[in-house]
Amino acid sequence: MKRLLFLLGLLPGLALSQNSTVFQSWNELGLSYKLDKKQSFGLDFTTRFDASGLQTFFPQISYKYKVNKFIRPSLDYRLIASKDDFGNYALQHRLNVNLQLAHEIERLELGFRVRYQFSAERSTTDIGSEFGDAFRFKPSIGYNLKNSILSPSAGMEFFTSPMDGQTGYHLNRIRWNLGVAIDLKAAGELEIAYLYDQRINSPGSLNRAILNLGYNYPIAKKDKKPKKAPRNGRFL
Repeated sequence: MKRLLFLLGLLPGLALSQNSTVFQSWNELGLSYKLDKKQSFGLDFTTRFDASGLQTFFPQISYKYKVNKFIRPSLDYRLIASKDDFGNYALQHRLNVNLQLAHEIERLELGFRVRYQFSAERSTTDIGSEFGDAFRFKPSIGYNLKNSILSPSAGMEFFTSPMDGQTGYHLNRIRWNLGVAIDLKAAGELEIAYLYDQRINSPGSLNRAILNLGYNYPIAKKDKKPKKAPRNGRFL
């Protein structure tokens, strides 16, 4: 497992790229509420900073449904305020339709998420952005350490935009991630991750090295104790 995480961390640096890299900090705060054994709701607020300050912020509302322990569809809505090429914040509406596949082998967690995202009022100065219309495919792997509150994970996500770009160049982004979830018991879950956002077939675009901090708190019903927070879908 350690060797796998190490190799995944090296891959972005070994890949050829024509693009420069900038550093960003992403921060997420979330609340989750389990309606019953199959349904849950989530509310998150995310901010993204770089050297010039706040670049993007958005609230997100999510509905998740557990068909069984392997299949979990979900729906997200985001109201995104993102700084455009002229330094102004523009509002965009985005809808995510997700299908999460999960399988556990003893302590090993295997995941694969398929997402279709649709954006309204997208910025015309940022074609090929993660905020545009796209299909996203994210394989991932996690491991529950024995007698530990730590659960390391790793994955990669492919962004494709069939509606943009030249024929044959629809893969425009690969996002690599290495992270660890910290189980805070009734206090929720804290996640720390390093992401490398690599642009593909986009000469001159900026790659991003990202420190991602996320915290989720589960709201329990009055007659029940809070349960462990569901793992953030952006990691697995």
